[in-house]
Amino acid sequence: MNRAALIGAAALLGATRAASALELGSDEHGQAPVLAEVTNASSVLYNVDNRDSRPREVASRANDDWGLFYNRLNLQATSGRWTLSTRVDSAWFFASPSPADIADDLARAEEFPSAEARDDFYRGKATEAGIELSNRYIDWTYPAKVLLLYTGRDFDVAVGDSQAQFGRGLVLSLRKLDELASDTTVRGVRVSGRVRAGDTRLELTVLGGSLNPLRIDEASGRYLGVDASALPSFTRVTEAGMPRAVGTDFVPETARCASFGTCSYAPDRVLAAQGQVALGSVTLGTQGSLLVRQAALSPELVRTADRIFTASQSVELPRVFGNASVYVEAAIQKLDHRGANEPDLDTGHALYLASSWAERRFSLLAELKHYRRFFPLMANVSSSRAREFSLLQYSAPPTTEEVWNDTEFGNFNTCVSGGRVRADVHARRTHSVYGWVGHYRSFAESAANERCELGAENENRVWDLATGLDLTSSDRRRQADVSVGTRFDTSTRELAGADGDTHVFYRELFLRYDLHVPLAEALGLELQGFHRRRRETVGGPEEAWLEGQHSTGVDIGERVTFALGLEYDTRPEVANGYVNAMVTYRPLDNLNLGLFVGQRRGAQRCVGGVCRIYPPFEGARLDATLRF
Repeated sequence: MNRAALIGAAALLGATRAASALELGSDEHGQAPVLAEVTNASSVLYNVDNRDSRPREVASRANDDWGLFYNRLNLQATSGRWTLSTRVDSAWFFASPSPADIADDLARAEEFPSAEARDDFYRGKATEAGIELSNRYIDWTYPAKVLLLYTGRDFDVAVGDSQAQFGRGLVLSLRKLDELASDTTVRGVRVSGRVRAGDTRLELTVLGGSLNPLRIDEASGRYLGVDASALPSFTRVTEAGMPRAVGTDFVPETARCASFGTCSYAPDRVLAAQGQVALGSVTLGTQGSLLVRQAALSPELVRTADRIFTASQSVELPRVFGNASVYVEAAIQKLDHRGANEPDLDTGHALYLASSWAERRFSLLAELKHYRRFFPLMANVSSSRAREFSLLQYSAPPTTEEVWNDTEFGNFNTCVSGGRVRADVHARRTHSVYGWVGHYRSFAESAANERCELGAENENRVWDLATGLDLTSSDRRRQADVSVGTRFDTSTRELAGADGDTHVFYRELFLRYDLHVPLAEALGLELQGFHRRRRETVGGPEEAWLEGQHSTGVDIGERVTFALGLEYDTRPEVANGYVNAMVTYRPLDNLNLGLFVGQRRGAQRCVGGVCRIYPPFEGARLDATLRF
């Protein structure tokens, strides 16, 4: 581990004096002062052998022995109605594997009949490793986000990077998800206007530009690189200063954007609008987006569409019969393949409904969905060159399930009908019992069914059930949330299992808990865990397996937290046990430090239907966040 880098990063951030904001100007002439805010987040990490290596597999060996200093500097200046902000990301890899090291390690684990056979193996693996590393562990500093915003009484104008959530995510969803370390925006122009007359309110938002996800994946060291030759029209402006595809001895510059070849990313362009009319207690919304692509970098159906048009109409009734609310959104979607490499599908459609009812002792939430050939807007990413970004998407059709659910396999949500009902019974104001029942019929989970053809040969039936307790003491110092649940996912056609043909596609039992208990005046105990027994016939091991994690944390006052974690995974092809320790310390109100040492298992994590795959980690990580 590079101790100098660790100590230097902490010292650099800790040396700045605390302040809430910097006033750079005065209102000497009646003008608003300029207020500046700075936030800097730095991470130093080193990943040793994370125990995911496979014989003869270059990609898994490339995950070992690398170190990163990753800095995110956020600057914001505000004067009256004007705001200027930017985020500059910098990645410096102070250690990384080389193609020769990877090839040599793999060759040493093999037996060869002759020296010539070993040399052939070595050369082949060195070339494969060179291609794998051509867009990993490369230093970059780039303007991740830039925004100039004018906020008026009746209208707003934003030039640069803007977020957008139209409706419930069926049409467009560009959000920051800290849980997934993602922040996707549209870099262009966004204009919003508002008009009010009595009880009638009208709001219109129009935006256009190129889509801009974060380009560096700090979990794997991979980056998304664009090629200047593949930047049409205004994207040459919006992509100025962004990471570029770099030619190497293994990936020549002239081959970077060959058909489905070495390019890792090509920015999509979007034009979208939303109009909302509030008539008293009823809000009507009309949303639409047009996604325009360049040549596809992966052969999947959605990524090869030249244009994707999506539109929806929503109705929201926040108060129905006093204590109920209703939201309904209906959408259509059209994929246009002008190159005729893929057949154009019939217009897809989606219907989503959410309704809640709350009384003093009882509350009810019901969510229903009916999707047919309705796809998320997948980014134009090369899934072979940048597999860590293969789940990147610009919309998030509601799943109607718990936000952490990660068991919608395949294209489950593109051709599905069903929903979930959750009920909460409040025994007291701070004590409640809850449970939910969900049922779905999906026709695109266990079978590749892009045309959404209904029939028993494609159908899966899912039951999702859970119950739990949510308890809080009257002084709010003690809290406990404990739930248990199960998921039955059954295919109507027989599947080939380890013990013969079966209709079982997936099974799960789970236990989740989150407890906070005070031990003394300035001492608290936190227990968190998620434990599962899983069985997956297609793509899983032959037998059911156990996986999960538990964390025991101790809070000392409001500034120090210690935590010990245990994780496990009993699948035969992965490491079974993981141990880690973490300490967070807030020496100043505007400075947070965190140190993680140990192991974390690799897993897919989801937030509201947006997912990403994290590789396993074994090593140390220091994080520091400073605000002033």
